[in-house]
Amino acid sequence: MFGVGCLLLVEGGFWSAHVPWSGALPALSAAPLFLAAWFGWRRHHLQRAALFMFMALFALTILANWPRGVFSPAWYLHPVLALIATISLGVLPGLTLTLVATTSLLAAAGFASTGQLDEALAGNWDRERWVHSTSLAAVTLASALAGAIVNRLIFMALLTAEAQRRKNFESSRALRHREKLLRHALRVETVGDLAGMVCHQLRNTFQVLMGQVTLCSIGTDEERVRRLAMIETTLDQARPLLDQLMRLAHPGEESSVLCDVANVLRQFREHARLVLPGSIQITCESPETLPRVQIDPHGLVHALWNLVINARQAIQGSGAITVRGGSDPHQVWIEVADTGSGMTREVQQRIFDPYFTTKAPGQGTGLGLTAVARFVRASNGLVQVESEVGKGTTFRLRFPLASEGRVQQTA
Repeated sequence: MFGVGCLLLVEGGFWSAHVPWSGALPALSAAPLFLAAWFGWRRHHLQRAALFMFMALFALTILANWPRGVFSPAWYLHPVLALIATISLGVLPGLTLTLVATTSLLAAAGFASTGQLDEALAGNWDRERWVHSTSLAAVTLASALAGAIVNRLIFMALLTAEAQRRKNFESSRALRHREKLLRHALRVETVGDLAGMVCHQLRNTFQVLMGQVTLCSIGTDEERVRRLAMIETTLDQARPLLDQLMRLAHPGEESSVLCDVANVLRQFREHARLVLPGSIQITCESPETLPRVQIDPHGLVHALWNLVINARQAIQGSGAITVRGGSDPHQVWIEVADTGSGMTREVQQRIFDPYFTTKAPGQGTGLGLTAVARFVRASNGLVQVESEVGKGTTFRLRFPLASEGRVQQTA
């Protein structure tokens, strides 16, 4: 619009030093480039849009300054444009535009006329003109080179940051994979020991079932009905053992909920009673209700099995295991006490270390109590141990009470 206005309203407005922005030619030449930059931006081609925008700015400043001579103050925009262009566009496009700008400046100096000046004045004017134009061209090229250096530094910094991001991502993924393997490994020892005790109890159950089946085959109809009911009851008693074993073997992610610890302890005692041999008595001493805590109930059961299995292995012959639960104004605590052989102080200091075990080679991995400590820490709790050689061991798990108003999560 400015260029068309100059052509229609200003005499000699096509390209003249007496017209603002030196007339219509600079505006009409730069307008298509600005339009191309706008279309590139709308289509999200930002690199292309930036290139067209700088081409338009250089074209506008060169054509606007040419009629005004090399001493026009607007030529001083070129060092700034050269610096920004090489930083934004890169080395090759930025330096190309800068060379076009400096060539135009020197050409403008060469085409300038001395007019009617005498020889002495003309010589001084030519000398000042060339000194000024070459100095400004040198400053413009120096700005472009500085911009090229900054562009390379930014590019290298971005490459380094991207490489570090990829490295961190790979490390994080590898760490998550190792964490998953560790969670699975922490269950292996518990599942293996529990499977041995479950198999022993199921062997006794199968012997009972086989005897009932044999008696059914020779009994009356009424006797068969009664014995089939006994078989069904026996199978119902064995099913929780298998369900518990499968749940412990499942390597799923932990999910904390508002847990009813008293109910968990009662159910655990019933399952443990079916697994432990008859020579070991297991009892549960817990109030009917306890304050709720925010923990994973499956993780709590896993920890209890680890403690009970360790207690079973510490008891030689007959003995007793007691599971207690209680609370105070700040926490809920759970104790697993046994009448086993106990531990020395040196052993107590290392029992939670990964892969530390006092069992014979091939009979333990040393991860059971590590799993207990890991679960308690993840639940913001504390695990304590009291033991004396020949008098048994007591493990105490402490969990903070859930804050009031917390909404129960679903597993």
